[in-house]
Amino acid sequence: MERGPDVTLYDLWPRLPAGARSELLRRAAEADWWVLDALPGRWEALRPLVFPAVDYQRFGELAAGVLRCALLACRRRAGTAGELCRALDDHREPRLLDPAQPLSDPALLRMARPDALVAGGRPWFVELNVGPNLYGVPGLERRGAVFAHDWPDGPAEPPSTLRARAVALAGAVPGGGRRRVLVPTWRATSGIAAKLGGAGALRRYLRPAVEAAEAVGLEVTVADLSEVRGGADGLWAGGDRVDVVFNQFVGSVVADRAALGVLREAVRARSVRLFVPEAACLLGAKQVLAWMHEDLDLYAPADRALVLGHVPWTAWLGPGQSAERRRRILARAARERAALVVKPSRGHGGTGFVAGAEVADGAWVELLARRSREETLVLQRRVVPDTTWMRFRSLDGARTTARVPFVLSPFLLNGQAAGAYVRHASPGADPGAPVNTAAGAVSGTVLLLPDR
Repeated sequence: MERGPDVTLYDLWPRLPAGARSELLRRAAEADWWVLDALPGRWEALRPLVFPAVDYQRFGELAAGVLRCALLACRRRAGTAGELCRALDDHREPRLLDPAQPLSDPALLRMARPDALVAGGRPWFVELNVGPNLYGVPGLERRGAVFAHDWPDGPAEPPSTLRARAVALAGAVPGGGRRRVLVPTWRATSGIAAKLGGAGALRRYLRPAVEAAEAVGLEVTVADLSEVRGGADGLWAGGDRVDVVFNQFVGSVVADRAALGVLREAVRARSVRLFVPEAACLLGAKQVLAWMHEDLDLYAPADRALVLGHVPWTAWLGPGQSAERRRRILARAARERAALVVKPSRGHGGTGFVAGAEVADGAWVELLARRSREETLVLQRRVVPDTTWMRFRSLDGARTTARVPFVLSPFLLNGQAAGAYVRHASPGADPGAPVNTAAGAVSGTVLLLPDR
């Protein structure tokens, strides 16, 4: 079998000098970061993962290559966002989607945070997470800064996600004249606005994004979506005409339908731009990973090796599938049950995840057949991730050490890695369950060792 590029990642914490480990643990113990923005957990990780800087850079390049291959798979099936919706059998109404947006638009991959499980040092990408609603950035940067502060020739932070995002935001603004960006607050039924619980808290959360945008020369207006007016002829917040909206939300969660209607009209008339187009969210469907494996013979050799070596085998089951293909996939699922997991193509937060090893033979096929008549599912080869020893502290002050798996996710801005998000399983968690914050996983970050 062809293999992907030689990219390996091992946590080098045990190789740090004892004094360095003690100092990092001391900094964590003295820091007040119990709530990572809107992603709290019962436990808190007391150290970062540590990787060689050169290996992490290659990991970012690998992630960008996987996203590029994902977009190629989508473009083989659709030319526009509306056509991609139909190819994915997605009957929802993405309220800010421009169905005519071409899939050749580079803005579709402006921001992403693909999730990788690392097994034997090799990263395997199990989700792509493309879209605007990628949270946690300010808190992750605060953690990295505390760990790396005033440490000559020692571990360093990854490049700043905040700065890279602001540079990408500046690139999204049309050139010439004033460059006005709206950073809105919004009321929502779910997502970060709902978790934070109020406009004031959301404004504080967004403040680092405002400061980063101003630092790269953008003029910034902060206002609630309910204050926005206009439509097809343009969008205004107060007396300012807006060029780009820094959207940290998807339209489906926004509670203010009237304000959303104004924004939708402006987006569809192209009188204003969204920093991350809502069409980008379509690329995050897990069915796209299945398309990549269907298309192996259509990729250039290097891309085929990339998919084989870093995207676990994935196939889809769902409405609209041919009877013959459905039979083949179900037969393979029955043969390889213990080595597979199933999840909804459009699910998140670990909802709908089932490991085949936990289901009896007959019940497994019946479950797949029944659920796939109503929604698109993906079957994926189960990746058993590497584990590392992690120190934890609980909200009541208790401490423990446990060997836990982790998910490693680089933030990618215009294809360049900047910053990282780590999730650890919490102590005592089911080792076979998804490592997801909605199920109690613990958030963390990374430090990078300089090249020697």
